[in-house]
Amino acid sequence: MKMRKCVVGLVVVTLSLGLFVGQAAAETATDTVDVYAGLAPVMELSCTDVNFGVWRVPTDSRSGNTTITLVKEGTASVTSGSSTNIALSGNWLAPQAGSCTVSGSGAANGITGQVGISSATGSFVGNSGSGFEAEAIAEAGTPVASFTYALTNTTPVAMAAGATSFTLHGTMEIPDGLIAANYGGYQSPSITVDYVDDDIGNLEEEAISF
Repeated sequence: MKMRKCVVGLVVVTLSLGLFVGQAAAETATDTVDVYAGLAPVMELSCTDVNFGVWRVPTDSRSGNTTITLVKEGTASVTSGSSTNIALSGNWLAPQAGSCTVSGSGAANGITGQVGISSATGSFVGNSGSGFEAEAIAEAGTPVASFTYALTNTTPVAMAAGATSFTLHGTMEIPDGLIAANYGGYQSPSITVDYVDDDIGNLEEEAISF
């Protein structure tokens, strides 16, 4: 009888030890996470710059100013005034109309918004490089006065899926009586373009130069 009691006691001890060892072998794994969020305008406007190109123009009198017209397709030509010995130079970036894209609008499809240009007309100022990305043209030693531009835009296309687009183009007037020191790069002062959709009145602005 005593021997049987000892056997039973050993079995109980063995079971208890097995439960304890199983609990000690449990594992825990951890990792870290980041939670991201952002805020953006209801509507965004992105515009490329306007480039009238570099024009070869003779000095002295041309019997009047010369008007260069840049069309929405990105080509420019003499449209009034003297064109004698005046030609577009192929050594710099070709003329390019500005391209504007609106995205993220909540306006309904078919809505056509309004474009505003802060300085639709003005005078160029001397500037080295002046946006000619291919090759920088040196700044004029003596910037010419009354070198003017007039900027306009196409009517925005009808809104579709919160997006629309339009083009910036216009004219520039090269004054008569240039001197050699007038040759060089020119740029407009700061210009802001804005778009207002006519559905919910969202406004977005974009600064451009040319």
